[in-house]
Amino acid sequence: MRPLFSIPQYDAALFSHIHSLPTYLYADENSSSIREIGTIAAIITCVHLVLLTIFQRINFNNNRDNDKTKASKAAWTASYQLTNFLVNFYLGSMGICHEILLSYEQQDSIEHKITGYIHTKHFAITQIAYQLWALPIGILFIGEQTSMIVHHVAVICVASTSAFLTCGFRYFIPFFYGVIEISSVPLSVMNAFKNNPDWIMRYPGVYANVRLLFGITFLLVRVVLWTPFYWEFISLAMLLWWSTEVGGTKVILGVFYAASVVLTLLQYFWASKIVSAMIKGGPKSTKKSG
Repeated sequence: MRPLFSIPQYDAALFSHIHSLPTYLYADENSSSIREIGTIAAIITCVHLVLLTIFQRINFNNNRDNDKTKASKAAWTASYQLTNFLVNFYLGSMGICHEILLSYEQQDSIEHKITGYIHTKHFAITQIAYQLWALPIGILFIGEQTSMIVHHVAVICVASTSAFLTCGFRYFIPFFYGVIEISSVPLSVMNAFKNNPDWIMRYPGVYANVRLLFGITFLLVRVVLWTPFYWEFISLAMLLWWSTEVGGTKVILGVFYAASVVLTLLQYFWASKIVSAMIKGGPKSTKKSG
């Protein structure tokens, strides 16, 4: 297990050395990462298409209103949510395993936190592939909210830095690209209930427990744990940005940091809505769900 938080100290010689390193990882390594992104995106797409076909057959067979458009949209939504569930469960479980099993030194060097842990890059690669799949599906077929579209784009920006740059801050990515996704697992189940109001009527206790589980896991990993990890990361990141004299590097790092700030603000925005819903006791009528 890693220490929860440490305050980085600026060392001019150290950061000068870090800036002397190549901006990008080796070309062969980045080419391999691009192929891996394509492969994972293709796998996710195939899984989604299989699920979509299954749900379409089920919905068309049970479509009493003979409304194929409605049945097709329901199939797209259900298959999208189940694919999200599977990917989030994989990332969340892998992230937790890494946090438990990965060896973190109590006084890990600043350079190693910024440029090391290359073996954790798979989290960034998987996130890029996942978001590249989710972005067009969410826009074209699901009608996702603007905040989620912004989230997809921001994740692609930050994960690309971790996947392709030498200074990828890969020390932090098992948590940010892995562990936090475990909170999206109960969210997928909760959304399935919302899209099927009759489930809520038949299993109100299950729905209430899923909502509670989602709220607790979200607040725990995306607020309580996120905040100290993020402040250590952003402290290191700003020291790196401030110490470089190369304009292009400042731009690349600036986009990376801005995207991370957007993601953090989104977590707090969603957390405020969750807390508000928990205080109010959830929706008053299941007719509003979906």
